[in-house]
Amino acid sequence: MSKQLHLITPTIPYPPNFGGVIDVFYRIVALRKMGVHIYLHCFKYDRDEAEKLENYCEKVFYYDRKLSFLSLFSLTPFIVKTRSNSLLIQRLNENPFPILYDGLHGTYSLIHSDLKQNKFLRPHNVETDYFRQIAKSEFNFFRRLFFYAEHLKLKRYEKKMGLAKVILPISINDQKYFSKYSESHLIRAFHSNSSVTSQPGKGTYALYHGNMTISENIKAIQFLMKKVIPYINTPVIFAGKINSKSLVKSIGKYSNVELVENPSHNKMNALIQNAHIVLLPTFQNTGIKLKLLESLFKGRLCVANKAMLQNTELEEFCLEANSPKDWIHVIKEHMGKSFSAAEINKRQRILSIFDNEKEAKKIVNIIFNN
Repeated sequence: MSKQLHLITPTIPYPPNFGGVIDVFYRIVALRKMGVHIYLHCFKYDRDEAEKLENYCEKVFYYDRKLSFLSLFSLTPFIVKTRSNSLLIQRLNENPFPILYDGLHGTYSLIHSDLKQNKFLRPHNVETDYFRQIAKSEFNFFRRLFFYAEHLKLKRYEKKMGLAKVILPISINDQKYFSKYSESHLIRAFHSNSSVTSQPGKGTYALYHGNMTISENIKAIQFLMKKVIPYINTPVIFAGKINSKSLVKSIGKYSNVELVENPSHNKMNALIQNAHIVLLPTFQNTGIKLKLLESLFKGRLCVANKAMLQNTELEEFCLEANSPKDWIHVIKEHMGKSFSAAEINKRQRILSIFDNEKEAKKIVNIIFNN
C-alpha cells in the first residue's frame, strides 16, 4: 500500500543549517528512503523557496506567513495564528492522507478544522517552557513582554494537543511531558552524520558556535565572556549568525577572543572539527540541542552544563561543567591534553542511539501501521 503523508513545517526546511530545520530535513530524507510520499506544506517568511526539497517530496507547497500586528491580540499564540491558512486546510481536505505537524507552530488546522484523517504531532520542545525561559533571557522590555504573553497563550493552547492521535517528542524529558495529553513515543533527533569525523590530537582554540541573534544564546555568550574568558588564556572563537553591534563590540574587548560572523556551512564544520574544546552552555533545558549532537560527531572535547546534557543520552560523551569555577577548571585542565582515537571509537556508539533509519521506521510503524 502506498504510504502518503502531509507534513506541515513552520518554515522552509532547507538549507539544514540550524537545529529544528536539521531535524526536519533529515527526517524527510529518511522517510523518503522508507517509501513515504511526502506532501510538504511550509511557511515562507525568512527563507527562500528550495528546489532541492522536490528531490525528496511528492509536492512542495509554500504559504506566506501572515505577520499581522493584530495577531498579537489574538488568544491563539502568535506563532500559530500567523500560520493559519484556508488554502492549506483545503489541500489537506482534498487528499485525506495522515498529517504530521512539525512543532506547535503549524497546528492551526488541528484545532480549527474538522479534518477527518489521523493527525500526529512532532513537538520541537516544550514551547511553554521555551518561551518562558526566552522571556527571562530577553533584555528588551517589549520583546520580553511578547515572549511572556506567548508563554501564557501556549500554556492554554497546549492542552488541545490531545487532538493529535500520537505525539512524537524529540527528547526523553519532552516525551514524559507530552504523555499527559495523548499517546506519546520518543522519536530521537535526525541529523546529517553517517560517521564520527572527530580528529585525534590537539586543537589550538576553544569554540562557541550558534545563532547569536537568539536571546538564549546571547545569555550563554555573556556567561562565558563575564565569568569564564577573563580567567583563562585559551584562544576562544565565537562563530555564528550575528546582527547585534553591541554584542560584536563586547566580544571584541577580549584579546584572546575572535569572532567569525555568519560562517558558511563548510566553514562552520571546519571550525568545529579543528577546535580542541567545544563550549556548550545553555540556560534552557528544552528539547535537545542539535549543536550538541553535531559537536560530538565532528569535534574533539565537548564541555556542557547539566541543562544541555540532562536526559539527552549523550551525557557519557561530554565533560560536564556548571559553575564558572567548573568551566575554568575543565578548560585549563583539558586544553593541553591530546584527544585520543579511543575517545573517537567510543563516540561511534552515538550512531546506534541516534539512528535516522531506525527512527524513521518507528514513525512509519506509528503512522501507517497503528
